Amino acid sequence: MKDIDITVRIDPDCHDPVILIRTDRKTQEVENIIHAIENCVESRYPLIVGYRDNRMELLSQRDIIRVFVESRKVQISTEKGIFESHKSLSYLEQLLNPERFIRISRFEIVNIRKIESFDFSIAGTVRIRFDDGTMTWAARRYVRQIQQVLERIETGEEE
Repeated sequence: MKDIDITVRIDPDCHDPVILIRTDRKTQEVENIIHAIENCVESRYPLIVGYRDNRMELLSQRDIIRVFVESRKVQISTEKGIFESHKSLSYLEQLLNPERFIRISRFEIVNIRKIESFDFSIAGTVRIRFDDGTMTWAARRYVRQIQQVLERIETGEEE
């Protein structure tokens, strides 16, 4: 690994740390740094247990795209594929980072940092497209809550 220039600037007006990585391109080294920082910051949120092919895996909340119920089973969608959970959706909701996850229906919770876009063009509902190209729909009763989260993000209240 190359030497890394780290600068810490104390700013009395800044209440939460802000990290800026300056580089000419995104490399695996940069990804590793981001991953390390996220692990430190999110250490208070536990890993989630998922099962696939008779194997148990520990899933980082950062890697979870969405958690949903399908055929009466709780499923966890990640970039590595779909895992099954032996816990209820409500139980998992208590474990998930509330600054990262939002409930969009009785049967689904999504990672807002994995969302590519929201489509509000159909009156009263929202189509959500994720970074991996998959899509889902928010239930009508959750649309206002989603809009409130987006307003907080837009005004900088939530990072």
